[in-house]
Amino acid sequence: MKVRSTVTTVTAALGLLVAAFAGTTAGATASAPGAHDRIQRLTVLQPRYDEGVRPNISRSGAQKASAPSIPLFHSTVTDGATTFPYTMVGKNPFTAHANGAVDVPTVVVPVVVKLANGDTFNPTVADSCAPSSSVTRMLNSPIFKTKAYTWGGKKVGTGQFVSVFRRAEFWQQTKPAGLNPDLQVNLVPTTTKPLTVTVPTAASAEGSISCGKIAAMEISWWDNEVQTVLMPKLAAKGFGSGDFPVFVLSNVVEYDTTPANCCILGYHNAFTNPADGGTTTYGTAMYDNTHNALTGVKDISVLGHEVAEWMDDPLVNGVDNNTNPWGNIGQVSGCQTNLEVGDPLSGNLQNTRLAGRTWHPQELAFFSWFYHQSPSLGANHWYSSNGTFTSAAAPCP
Repeated sequence: MKVRSTVTTVTAALGLLVAAFAGTTAGATASAPGAHDRIQRLTVLQPRYDEGVRPNISRSGAQKASAPSIPLFHSTVTDGATTFPYTMVGKNPFTAHANGAVDVPTVVVPVVVKLANGDTFNPTVADSCAPSSSVTRMLNSPIFKTKAYTWGGKKVGTGQFVSVFRRAEFWQQTKPAGLNPDLQVNLVPTTTKPLTVTVPTAASAEGSISCGKIAAMEISWWDNEVQTVLMPKLAAKGFGSGDFPVFVLSNVVEYDTTPANCCILGYHNAFTNPADGGTTTYGTAMYDNTHNALTGVKDISVLGHEVAEWMDDPLVNGVDNNTNPWGNIGQVSGCQTNLEVGDPLSGNLQNTRLAGRTWHPQELAFFSWFYHQSPSLGANHWYSSNGTFTSAAAPCP
């Protein structure tokens, strides 16, 4: 993952830096004539990928055994001559459990974004571009609702999409005759009242799309706002490092330093939370209401990418979950050395039906793809959730 050394907070990003646009989003209110002159403009760009920010975890905080935490397990995997430590959310699929399921308290935080020109982007309201709010649709999507999945003719289980991905990537352990046939990672959501942020002019940009507007925030400003302003508000409500906050934006993205480096659609991160001394993991994601303004992006694809990467690489600390170099695939130009399961397949959607609607989560790479396991531990001996990858990652020079 490409990292900016000047940023104090950080991503394991979806970094879908895609075409940006020329002006307005679903959920955005109109501004006064001439007000846009004070806001930086988004213009059409070539896609750019893998922008990130740095996690802010102190060693003592990460190692404090008594600190609150989401359910994590730690293990190692050998690839070639190297043994890699890794940390994941859930229970170890290679150790027998009387109950393989874990519940993760998930705090869904709608964020109302206000720009200096008066334009407002609210994920809790419907408008002419969207018949129901982004938060309502997200909560009724396969990210939080359960259904039975069959991938490649294999019944891989009933659960939330990302939980079933976990089952499928370790299928040799989670199949009916496996060591942990009931393995699951269940997101248990609590939705807070909306939190409002007002973005200063210098940290904001805006553009027009086919229906409404799209806004962008400078990613360093935004991640600092998350850690120093929004997280303390959650702590005051009793949420802490035992919870997984997800900050939900509607047609609001991030850019890196300048609007020319747009658009980061979501990321996940971790920091030592001063409220309780634990390591808080969190995600931020745009629910896509852009009416196909972004190539390879639709409704929950950003959120699915980030939740899956959080589940398989929650600490993004550069110590755990390293891999041998892979890259020149998906959103990655050049080489990466981390277990980011969305990045190799950014833009590959894995459509699924639920409640009479087609949803568009993203296809995800399996554990075996990164660590060159042959045969793959995954369902159908695949190396990704929709079968796009049929062999392990190619070496990256």
